[in-house]
Amino acid sequence: MKSTEIRSQFIEFFKDKGHEIVPGSPIIPDNDPTLLFINAGMNQFKDVFLGTGTRPYQRAVNSQVCVRVSGKHNDLEDVGNDSTHLTSFEMLGNWSFGDYYKKEAIVWAWELFTDVFKISKDKLVATVFEEDEESLALWKSETNISHQQIVKCDAKDNFWEMGTTGPCGPCSEIHVYLKDEPIPDHVDQAMLNDGSFIELWNLVFIQYNRLANKELEPLPACHVDTGAGLERIAAYLQGTPSNYQTDLFQPLITKIEALSGTPYDESKKGMPHRVMADHIRTLVFGIADNVLLSNEGRGYVLRRLLRRACRYAKQLGFQEPIMYRLIDTVSASLGNAYPQINDRKEYIKQVVRAEEESFLQTLNTGLALFETVVSNLGGNSIITGKDAFKLYDTYGFPIDLTTVLAKEKQLTVDLVEFETLLEQQRERSRSASKFDQQQSENSSDVTASLFDGLDLHLAEDLTVARGGEARVITKPEEKVGMARHHTATHLLHEVLRQELGEHVHQAGSLVDHDRLRFDFSHFEKVSEETLKGIEFKINTLIKDSLEITISFESLATAKQRGVMALFGEKYDPNRVRVVDIGGESIELCAGTHVKNSKQVDVVKIVSEAAISAGTRRIEAIAGNERVSDYINEIISKHYNEAKIEFDKCLSEKEIVQVKNLQKDLSDIEVILAKSKTLRSLEEKISYSEQFDTIKERLKIIQKIIRKEKSSQEQQGNTLLIKQLVADQEAIVNQDGTCIIKRLDNVSIASLRQIADQLTSQKNKLIVVLAASVDNKGVVLVKSNIEQEDFAANTLVSKITEKYGGGGGGRSTMAQAGGIAIQDLDQIMAFSRELLTT
Repeated sequence: MKSTEIRSQFIEFFKDKGHEIVPGSPIIPDNDPTLLFINAGMNQFKDVFLGTGTRPYQRAVNSQVCVRVSGKHNDLEDVGNDSTHLTSFEMLGNWSFGDYYKKEAIVWAWELFTDVFKISKDKLVATVFEEDEESLALWKSETNISHQQIVKCDAKDNFWEMGTTGPCGPCSEIHVYLKDEPIPDHVDQAMLNDGSFIELWNLVFIQYNRLANKELEPLPACHVDTGAGLERIAAYLQGTPSNYQTDLFQPLITKIEALSGTPYDESKKGMPHRVMADHIRTLVFGIADNVLLSNEGRGYVLRRLLRRACRYAKQLGFQEPIMYRLIDTVSASLGNAYPQINDRKEYIKQVVRAEEESFLQTLNTGLALFETVVSNLGGNSIITGKDAFKLYDTYGFPIDLTTVLAKEKQLTVDLVEFETLLEQQRERSRSASKFDQQQSENSSDVTASLFDGLDLHLAEDLTVARGGEARVITKPEEKVGMARHHTATHLLHEVLRQELGEHVHQAGSLVDHDRLRFDFSHFEKVSEETLKGIEFKINTLIKDSLEITISFESLATAKQRGVMALFGEKYDPNRVRVVDIGGESIELCAGTHVKNSKQVDVVKIVSEAAISAGTRRIEAIAGNERVSDYINEIISKHYNEAKIEFDKCLSEKEIVQVKNLQKDLSDIEVILAKSKTLRSLEEKISYSEQFDTIKERLKIIQKIIRKEKSSQEQQGNTLLIKQLVADQEAIVNQDGTCIIKRLDNVSIASLRQIADQLTSQKNKLIVVLAASVDNKGVVLVKSNIEQEDFAANTLVSKITEKYGGGGGGRSTMAQAGGIAIQDLDQIMAFSRELLTT
């Protein structure tokens, strides 16, 4: 039976039993800071079990993607070592919220397995909690399972608890016997865990509340929570003990075989295939659900997965990015069940490829540095925390990769020292980013009365910085600036999504009274033209005078009408604050805002850059005064730079006339002069955008001038060379000649060119040239006489020994610099004395 059939038949079976088909939640837990990732189908219903939430239905069914790479459910290091462990899997589940209970759950599970999936009852074993006589009786009376195949188990395997306190209850599991022989008599709990059986389905009966004193009290309503692993069921029904041999993984394994030319093997040789296949699925699930690869939290987990996969890909011979080439295969396999994968496929590819390219550079450098560290160990078997931290901090080499590589060489890493150094670095970062202590000392005294008369939507709690605001503010004028920049941030977010695509999501922000910083998911540089379009659209919305309203509603209601919420943020499910900017931007936010978009005045984007693979950062400013000050600084800076280059061009009067450059320079002069006549902010902004054009025009003029000067120099050099050849002198006691001359008003490049041409025209020649360059004396010697006494570096050494300066070179060409200009004539005489007398 295909996995698609298993999934659909499970869901249809319970739909026919009156269950609501509820979509699986994103793998990022909604409003649950205790979890990095969804790790069970019940996570989205946790509030119902805790009694803090309700649903409009009492029965539910779905397939939920679960990720287990953190906390107690951490399978990462096991993945690839065997054929069963996965970092992500699909959990098929059905739930009852105070409706049916043990009888229906047991009967329907048995019916689905034996009648629909056609699993032989002779291969199945049911377990019950040793104190749950009710479930034991139901298995015996309501199903046709052999009573010998019902096993009582202790609380370790058959009592489920949400935490140290809270909802809990007994569970009943269904196991399948894997051997091609009858189930042994008298199966017990130990036999179920010896590898001959595998658990396929767990039925949890939530009927108690665990108190702090460890006592159990009955819940007012009992619930059912079940979970069955799709991959395990598929493996059994498809006749394989390996998850990687099922139709969920075989397309990926086949693709990796084709790309690498290396056949798959269920032994350790197949570990790279298994790691790559598993990790790309989890990466696709995560990125499709808006997890941004980063250096902390969920983003770091996914980054670790990709880096681990890249390293195993190298074992198959891949030296270039390869993981992104597997995404089409994942999409073909899972896209119908999880439409967000198909919808965001191209974006996922771009994020993965960018991250691969970045990491492969780090990996190649890091592997070489790691080998250097190992070679310096001598007989020691421990890599110091200091060395591991240097690899991490200076070269970006992940500590987990250092640990894995060390293990392969039978080495260990001093992780205690590493963590100490890492914490010291974090503390330095925390200290560096602390805001003005004086502003926060009296934050508890901040009340709305401080801001009387301000036309703003103040945050409800003014003693805490909310919604990315950098700090608590006490000054009214700064509060206005903060509100202006906060509203501008919302507009920026909305316009980015409109212009770049809905894959754009906030990855971090900072809002202050005089600036904003916005990090967002995007895979490539935003062009200057696009940035201008984004800025124009924001300012158009500002000019539209959009009314900004604040409302409060439940989290579920807000999400239902499409209000944007930030992934990973904790919200009160019963009451959230909605900031609506004229229907153009609607977000959950607890911060301070203006009441009308026109109060923002104007927004100017200052910069756009990458902060990591797949994440960009925009910095911007808002408000007439703030933008005007910034534009004035920009104009002053660029004007001064352009004026310097303009004056350089203007100083070359002869060339300007010869090449007819007067009009071009006059046009630029007129534009530069306008800087003194600007009045309105619009004029200043428009004017500031002309400097790129001015600089380009000046570059073209300078190129023409340089080319003409070079041509004139070459002509002058040709005449000079003829004169120097005529002035050459014989070298004493040597069949050769020398040319010794001081040349002024020439560049070092010209000196070299002249010397090169002279020595190329005549054999057995020594050329000694001196010049004043940038108010310092320079001597250049060129020789094609193959005797040490007449080597260029020998002569330069004698000159600097007598007259100072520094220099050196080869036997054919050497140079001395830093010589006093007044000594140049004496050096010429000294050189002549050495060579001709």
